[in-house]
Amino acid sequence: MTTGLVELLERLVDIPSVTGDEAAVADFVTARLRDSPASKAGHGELARSGHAVVWRATPRGLPLVVLAGHLDTVPANHNAGARRDGDRLYGVGASDMKSGVAVMLALGEAHEPPRARFDLALVFYDAEEGPLERNGLRRLLGEMPWLRQAALGILLEPTALAAELGCVGSVNAEVVVTGQSAHSARPWLGVNAVGRAAPWLAEVTRFPSTPVVVEGLEFHETLQLTTLRAGRARNVVPDELVANLNYRFPPSHGLDQAEARLRALVPRDFGFRVVDRAPPGRVWAQHPLVREFLARAGCEARGKQGWTDVAQFSEAGVPAFNYGPGLPELAHQRDEYCPLGNLEHARRTLAAFLQAESG
Repeated sequence: MTTGLVELLERLVDIPSVTGDEAAVADFVTARLRDSPASKAGHGELARSGHAVVWRATPRGLPLVVLAGHLDTVPANHNAGARRDGDRLYGVGASDMKSGVAVMLALGEAHEPPRARFDLALVFYDAEEGPLERNGLRRLLGEMPWLRQAALGILLEPTALAAELGCVGSVNAEVVVTGQSAHSARPWLGVNAVGRAAPWLAEVTRFPSTPVVVEGLEFHETLQLTTLRAGRARNVVPDELVANLNYRFPPSHGLDQAEARLRALVPRDFGFRVVDRAPPGRVWAQHPLVREFLARAGCEARGKQGWTDVAQFSEAGVPAFNYGPGLPELAHQRDEYCPLGNLEHARRTLAAFLQAESG
């Protein structure tokens, strides 16, 4: 199984699937599941929604567990295609999160109803790396209301084999600082928007990373200036500066509270517009199934310092957490890789949780 998982991940990484271009990888997943022993034995059915694929085991009246993972990746950064080096597999999406997708496929292909403790659904969705309104899981939760009845959701996001509970929320806001254009040889006839913004920029870029503990798990409140644009020509005083602020906040904060917190950091005479926002994910640390998974897996529990679709499951009332073989600190990095041994470890851990004890 280990060799098969490595080859499966290699194949997945070799299929380009930048957000908005997931058709080929969705076709691959569809074909794998359609031709799997479980599907051929009539133990499940497939559904397709755009570039998303859902496989649902034939319901047996057991509590439903949903395994979910996104098919899209960020654009390649000189790391397109899979490359093995020792016990690592490199390539865009190797950790975030085609390693999790490979484990999901392996579990679905080997599904055996007589051994199952739960009804099972696998959700492979599109457009996670883009704005929330285009997120494929959001669409599926509307199209397939039965997903909202799940007893538990597990996102196979990269966690390095830890269980990462909850997730931080995110707000992106554009700040517009205006000035007045003029010829750069006669700057006194204008107002330089960059100069006007400079004191505030110096202050906001020093925003500290602040730890916040929620249900015994640590999250960090962060604020980053992520994009900045100004100026129209080399000899023109810029009359506008536009900055994007990305604010990440812990599960103890609501969206409106977070937006108000961000607005308070911007001078009132600067323009301010929220361009997208996503809620945090609830920390389900005391839920019986989450506690059982932690006890059976024997893995570390920590807060998810990043946004994941645990937040969407939380909004739907579904207890959920993150657990996957990838390395979270390598997400979106040029040298992204997945340790190959993590694939089989994650598969075994999840299979043991989903199946009844043998014997």
